[in-house]
Amino acid sequence: MKSQPKITHIAWLVAAMASGLMLSGCNSSSDNTASNAPSDVSLIAGDYELNTNLGKPVTFVSHDGTVSPAAPFQMTIGYGSEAFHNPKDPADIFYTASDRGPNIKCEDSAKAPVNLADFCGALDSTGTFQVDNNGKIFPAPFFDPTIYQFKLVQQGGTMQPTLVKTIPLLDQDGNPIGGLSNDLPDRPKDLTKVASTDTVVANTENGYSNTAERLPFNQNSLDTEGMAQLPDGSFWIGEEYAPSIVHVAADGRVLERVVPNDSGVMNDITNKSMSVCDALKNGTPQTPAANYPITCGLPGILDLRSLNRGIEDVAVSPDGKTLYFGMQSPLANPSKTAYKSSRNNRIFTVALNADGSFDKVTGEYVYQLDTPDTFVADASTKQNDVKLSEMSVTPNGHLIQLERISKVTKLYHSDLSKATNILGSQWDDRATQPSLTQQTDLTAVGITPVAKTLVFDTENDYTPAQTPGKVEGVAFLNDEYMLLTNDNDFGIKGDPSKFFVIKATQQVEK
Repeated sequence: MKSQPKITHIAWLVAAMASGLMLSGCNSSSDNTASNAPSDVSLIAGDYELNTNLGKPVTFVSHDGTVSPAAPFQMTIGYGSEAFHNPKDPADIFYTASDRGPNIKCEDSAKAPVNLADFCGALDSTGTFQVDNNGKIFPAPFFDPTIYQFKLVQQGGTMQPTLVKTIPLLDQDGNPIGGLSNDLPDRPKDLTKVASTDTVVANTENGYSNTAERLPFNQNSLDTEGMAQLPDGSFWIGEEYAPSIVHVAADGRVLERVVPNDSGVMNDITNKSMSVCDALKNGTPQTPAANYPITCGLPGILDLRSLNRGIEDVAVSPDGKTLYFGMQSPLANPSKTAYKSSRNNRIFTVALNADGSFDKVTGEYVYQLDTPDTFVADASTKQNDVKLSEMSVTPNGHLIQLERISKVTKLYHSDLSKATNILGSQWDDRATQPSLTQQTDLTAVGITPVAKTLVFDTENDYTPAQTPGKVEGVAFLNDEYMLLTNDNDFGIKGDPSKFFVIKATQQVEK
């Protein structure tokens, strides 16, 4: 396999993290502390904050040399895209991870922190600048997705999340993988409209630097999300680009990336490949193949995820033999229009080998998302605002799903035992139209969805004013306390990373 260009480096990340660590905590509860067996660690419920500057402030400069009128933008590390506590560890030890790194929609470039309209694009053959509003600005293109280990350290009547270890993700040669977009082929805008005159859409996003330069695609890159640790210390991580699930060694090396099994699938409009598997495993004319093992083992239909709505949640059974993962949103099948109004999401079970590696997908189930009106504080009417952002397993082995919009987060106990296993059925065939995404009556098509029971709701069980937007991590620290973490989007909107230690495990277990 060919190595990717070295566009990332660990030294840059270490220097960035050392540039400014600011910790603060406020005890938001009068709960008594509790001990975690077998250690005597005590926890204190509270709302704890962590801000770490990421590199130096960034100035944005457009393609024509125009300097942004805004002050240079100081990014902060986004620690909380996922959270995990290993029950073998003391209750004050937990892991989190970043996502791909700071990114800003090109269509939002007129707003802070860029403050330059029409920032993204390129000159065409006539010298005219063609705006690209579908791309992403990566103001820290050298950032590497990273796993973090934390310890909650008591100081007076509060606790401070203290960074113990950083584990950047690496390819098979020990090079950081990076977070820039994968080079993935176009696909039909609507799978039911595939005449030669019909429209294709991009299945990836062009990347741009803070000086409006096009950034290279990178097949090694991952947009990391959900995470779980196995008994041997390795990790399984969810990923949004492909989408994929990724087995990572304890030292951060990618052992295997499992992607949709869509090898050979063609785009009927262009008569070219639209296979995610082939593009990552073999590379493209412009981009070398990934420099780690690629396994094409997930249902091929998952390549129809909507952009930025891939695999966001991962959990592992207590015995380490079963991996759970779920899509963030329903598939864009046959089109993005269909996904926007659908509630029919998918969650999966995977059998793992004795060494923790991927064996096979064993189950696929329909998980129906709540309607947006039930997230009252968010005041949304858009079904696609509702997302599945995390999975976790309680100390008693209950599978928990985290549903959210922004201001409101819900935790559901999920029971797969009576749900219909649709793996390998017509609903995994892209030729089935209307698709599962479009079904409004599951009973009529013989599907029993996952049974779900609401066990925690920030709107009713925790003061909404205390919770930040985008809670994406949940971990159970012991049989009394759980942890919620937020994705602060690297400070793009000024949000800090938050760690909420809440005395709620017993409530969630019921």
